[in-house]
Amino acid sequence: MKQRSADDRRGLELSRTTRWAGWTLGASAAAALTIAVVGLPPMTADAQQGTTIRGAQTPDHHEVRSGDTFWDLSGTYFGDNYEWPRMWSYNPHITNPHWIYPGDVIHLSEVDRPTAEAQPAAHQTGADDGPVPLGTEDSVGLYMALGGMLVTEEKTPVGRIIGSPEAARMLAEHQEVWVGFGDNAYRQDEREELDDDDIIEVDDIQANVGDRFALIRADGELKNEDGDTEAIKYYVLGSLEITKVSEQEGVAKTAMIDKSWREIERGDLLVPYERQLHLIQPREADGDLVAKIVDSLDPSAIFAPQEYLFVNRGAEDGVRAGNRFFVYQQWEGTEHPHEESAPEIPWQQVGQMMVISVRESYSMAVVTRAEREILIGDRLEMYRGH
Repeated sequence: MKQRSADDRRGLELSRTTRWAGWTLGASAAAALTIAVVGLPPMTADAQQGTTIRGAQTPDHHEVRSGDTFWDLSGTYFGDNYEWPRMWSYNPHITNPHWIYPGDVIHLSEVDRPTAEAQPAAHQTGADDGPVPLGTEDSVGLYMALGGMLVTEEKTPVGRIIGSPEAARMLAEHQEVWVGFGDNAYRQDEREELDDDDIIEVDDIQANVGDRFALIRADGELKNEDGDTEAIKYYVLGSLEITKVSEQEGVAKTAMIDKSWREIERGDLLVPYERQLHLIQPREADGDLVAKIVDSLDPSAIFAPQEYLFVNRGAEDGVRAGNRFFVYQQWEGTEHPHEESAPEIPWQQVGQMMVISVRESYSMAVVTRAEREILIGDRLEMYRGH
């Protein structure tokens, strides 16, 4: 698909795969920072309010049918195929606009954004004023793909994709793969080509037709200031279901990929199934907590609404899915934000994040509001009862 203009492209890149390009944002980039994350409440005929586009009342959602694309749907509902990035911005549950499938719900408008009067004032860390109400985004749930995880110990896979009949390197939903478990997790030719250190130990389990597994891929390590590994990052790619088990010993089992959030490759790992799409409802925090943004799901320098970030607090710290963190920064406008600011510079509340997945020591959150660029290293605060 072709973008209509540089501004359209810049706005899309900021909201999905942001790249650092100086501290002054263009108009379209600033607009991308204000995108509200929309939940997916049940839809009924009475709930169809929509917006008037092309002189007709348009429904507020579309259920994907075979052959639908963002390009075509934008032409149908907005009268312009090049408006597909705007449609995508209304649908944070769609992680890749090129992959939509029959039954998916596509929103055609966004919720009302908070008015200027509802925006938070500057917040001094340690003051008694607490968080400021943020408007409609606190009252809706989010349907979010699991996306990824930070874990303190390496995950032990139970299987591995060893091949596929598909004549493509990148695999996706509804495609067939062959999977191996235990000693059969690597083909013989793979074992001959790989060093022993490159072969991942895979548990030997009994997999039957109908069993489902999640697909993951390691994506580096999180290190502390001393260079020691604190956590391992994994992408959660999707899931598959075993469809055929051969009676011949040693022959790989056949599986069908039933969900794919990212491109899937031969060699990706299987782990026990975990639900891939979560409906996250706002949840009051049990206590006050200070945390920090330590990593992102995808490589980038600055972050905007709908992007996934990792937080250095988890279940052992009392964090639960649905908790909200407020984002704070302390730097004078002309400084580089990673430089230490003078103590006279006040802390400013610049955004909010909602926790969507929690591990023992880390959690993953999605940016739901950003008044300026969100950065790795930013301070986070959570408040009891909010």
